Amino acid sequence: MSYIIPINRDGLSTETLTSCAVVPPEGILSGKAVEQGAVHASSGKVTIGTWECTPYAEILAYPAATEYATVLSGQVAITDDDGTVHTFGAGDSYVLKSGFSGHFEVLETLRKIYVLIED
Repeated sequence: MSYIIPINRDGLSTETLTSCAVVPPEGILSGKAVEQGAVHASSGKVTIGTWECTPYAEILAYPAATEYATVLSGQVAITDDDGTVHTFGAGDSYVLKSGFSGHFEVLETLRKIYVLIED
């Protein structure tokens, strides 16, 4: 068994992206979230994966988790509760700290690698 999981520039390891439903329908503000994803590793309170989604907007809250993400392609705008908008594109990374609440809007079909750490 190998303890190394290679992930290529497209955010894929040995698997392909498959249809998933991470976005809760009741949180969607506009658009339709057509999602695909792959989990590369999951252990205890940590999940590492790749997620892709078409343009949409939602209310997003992380009351008990922190997410680190690197955008591989596309563009996303994340708005804090105070109204500050942060836009991220290919090559950018961000951290949503535990307790985050705001809006998450995929502006162009987004693909990202993420690490989700539950409190």
